[in-house]
Amino acid sequence: MTGDEARSVERILAHLQTEINRLDRLAAATLQVGSAEDLQVLRLLLGSGPMRVGEIAATRCSSVANISARLDRLERRGLVVRERPPGDRRAVVAVLSDEGKAAAERSRCERLAALEELDADFPIERLQSLVDTLADLTPAG
Repeated sequence: MTGDEARSVERILAHLQTEINRLDRLAAATLQVGSAEDLQVLRLLLGSGPMRVGEIAATRCSSVANISARLDRLERRGLVVRERPPGDRRAVVAVLSDEGKAAAERSRCERLAALEELDADFPIERLQSLVDTLADLTPAG
């Protein structure tokens, strides 16, 4: 890939990330869950189940301190609870409350509905090709 092509890909990815962030901010405001990042953590827990703070931080490419503060806010809103898993009294995991699960599921349903609308103008084969291409460009590790 040439330098010009790399800059073009960078601009496209930046635009895509900006649009995703915009949609997540709107969804977070609509669902009254806090920030877009808060909503992303809720969706992560919905998909992955209970997780330790360090696991969330690694997945989100964030610091443990940042995720811990975010979980504090989500817990105050009643969207997340922290529990000790059976058999490991030292560990603490974040778990979605019923309200947090409902918000994450609503967000996921709204995102899927938006993608279904997109499919008419953007065939899934093209999207899969894009995803495959991006995966090929990503260094292993």
